[in-house]
Amino acid sequence: MKLKTVFTVNYVIAFLFGVGFIFLPKIFMPLLGWSVAGDAPLVTQGVGVFVIGTSVLTYFARDASRSEARRAIVLSLFALYVLLTLYKVSWLLLFGIPFTWLQAFLYVVHIGLAVAYGYFLFGGPREIDSN
Repeated sequence: MKLKTVFTVNYVIAFLFGVGFIFLPKIFMPLLGWSVAGDAPLVTQGVGVFVIGTSVLTYFARDASRSEARRAIVLSLFALYVLLTLYKVSWLLLFGIPFTWLQAFLYVVHIGLAVAYGYFLFGGPREIDSN
C-alpha cells in the first residue's frame, strides 16, 4: 500500500461527505441519527466545511515529497481519525444517539484510515520521512 493511495481514498470520501453535509444536511442528519430541529442543519454545514478542508489537505498532500511536513500531515490525520472514532463512541454511550448504517460505515472508514495512517507512522514503508 502506498501513502498516495490512502490520501486519494481519504480525499474522495471526505469530499463526498463534505458536499453532502453542506448541500444536503437535512438528508444526511437523519441518516446519522441526528435531529434536524433548530440550528442543527447549520452546524452540520459547518462540519461539512471542515470535512471539505480535510479533503483539500489530502488532495494536495498526495503528491508531496517525503518531508517533516508530510509526516506532520500523517500524524495529524492519524490523531483526527482516532479522536473522531472516540467522539462517535461517546454519541452512543453518553448521548443516546441511535446507531445507524451510515454511522457504521463512518466507523469503518475512520478506523480504516486511522490504521492506514498509523501504519505509515509506526510501521510500514517510511514514505513520510525525509531522505
